[in-house]
Amino acid sequence: MIKLENVTYRYTDSSRPALQNISLEIKPGEAVCVMGANGSGKSTFAKLLAGLIEVQQGQLKITNTTSKPIPVGMIFQNPDNQMVAVTVEKELAFALENLGMPQREMELLISENLGKFKLAHLRQRLTSELSGGEKQRVALASVMIFQPDILVLDEPDSFLDEEGKAALRMELDNIRKQRPSMVQIHISQYPYVAYQYDRLLVFDRGEIIADDEPRTILNNIELCDRAGLCYPDVSTKRVIVPGHGDTERDRRAVRLTAIKADAVRFAYTEEADILRNLTFDFKAGEIVGVVGLSGSGKSTLGNLLCALLEPTAGRISYLAHDGEDIDSEKLRGSVTGVFQQPERQFFLPTCLEEVNFGPENFGRTPAEQQSKAFFAMVGLEADTFGSRDPFSLSGGEKRRLAFAAVLSMSPRFVVFDEPTCGLDPEGVGRFIALAKALKDMGTGLVIISHDGQVIHSLAEHIIYLRNDASNLVLSPTEFFGNPQYRRVVSPLSNQPA
Repeated sequence: MIKLENVTYRYTDSSRPALQNISLEIKPGEAVCVMGANGSGKSTFAKLLAGLIEVQQGQLKITNTTSKPIPVGMIFQNPDNQMVAVTVEKELAFALENLGMPQREMELLISENLGKFKLAHLRQRLTSELSGGEKQRVALASVMIFQPDILVLDEPDSFLDEEGKAALRMELDNIRKQRPSMVQIHISQYPYVAYQYDRLLVFDRGEIIADDEPRTILNNIELCDRAGLCYPDVSTKRVIVPGHGDTERDRRAVRLTAIKADAVRFAYTEEADILRNLTFDFKAGEIVGVVGLSGSGKSTLGNLLCALLEPTAGRISYLAHDGEDIDSEKLRGSVTGVFQQPERQFFLPTCLEEVNFGPENFGRTPAEQQSKAFFAMVGLEADTFGSRDPFSLSGGEKRRLAFAAVLSMSPRFVVFDEPTCGLDPEGVGRFIALAKALKDMGTGLVIISHDGQVIHSLAEHIIYLRNDASNLVLSPTEFFGNPQYRRVVSPLSNQPA
């Protein structure tokens, strides 16, 4: 059983508590969904349950229903944060080795769980070489392998393709049937996830404002709107991007108007290509969607376009308006990207310094009002977040900050890798509006996503990467007209209208 009495927790650099006077009980066998806007306290709640942070005020009691030495298992929002081993096999073995399990029994459990999560082909792969979706599946398998009494899932399907999400749902259902006394706590942004559970908790500004059956809560439009659970009307939402028409940007953009990929091939090892014979081009002011199953090379393509990787064969060209090649040395800040895990691009003490770093690196310090405008663009309050440590933010807040830090450089082309992972409904709607505003400004966008609504709403062309290293370049009508797309991106009915 889990019992919290008047629990409060405040991060050292925050002006308000992340959790405030939380009291509730969760009984053995309960399956609970937790929802709320970015920064509402969901992940802090999860960390307290897992023992990763300690209660500062109030009491938290967890009573074992079995003699398990590790009563709580947690799946993090970002799988990199829980990877400890070099290979996939050793990652699954880590907890079992610490529990002193006999080797033969351990090997059987590892093989069984690799099969359950469709990871057998990755058994000897380095965890550092896995895609985001593959890492998430490995994290799930490595926690579930020791069958904890309490399983806390912090948006575990964020980086999974639709096949991975379906496998996760099936596995969670099986666990609930096989171990009816185990507690499941699933943090999510999506109502269709909440409907799979008997109980829904809604957090708002560190407090629980609703605790009831999901249908009862989600039919309360006023409450959902207050808690940020409603998708905004994207057709009327407007986002202002600072710096439009900046002459400094125009000079620094060195007339970059198009990017062209010609028979591009890429392989991390000699054994297998990740990408093969990829040919396409797109212009400033166009939006290209990139889709595919986990491990198909989507993030690799993003890194190639940003010149973080070089093709094994073929060529990526950056072209001026007259078709002339532009030297890569002149492209700094003109082609950039937002990583799948945004914290990978943070390295400064405060959020304000992160936002200002790009422009300052090019010799211009933004005025205070312009910096505040970039925070406002992504839905963060500059006065609240400017002095915060970027690593103290929630997953959704980190993603918003990454948008601001990259767009403060006024790039000509931007690669967004899974831009809506971890965002609440308001954030998803804001991103769609932001992408449309950037397009209107003449910025070219590549959007890598498993989010069907985002791709459907924005993409003018779709690059469909397949796991055999082949690819198709399709129109949205061609892609969404094929029922196979449901294996790759979320169904439109599961997303905002």
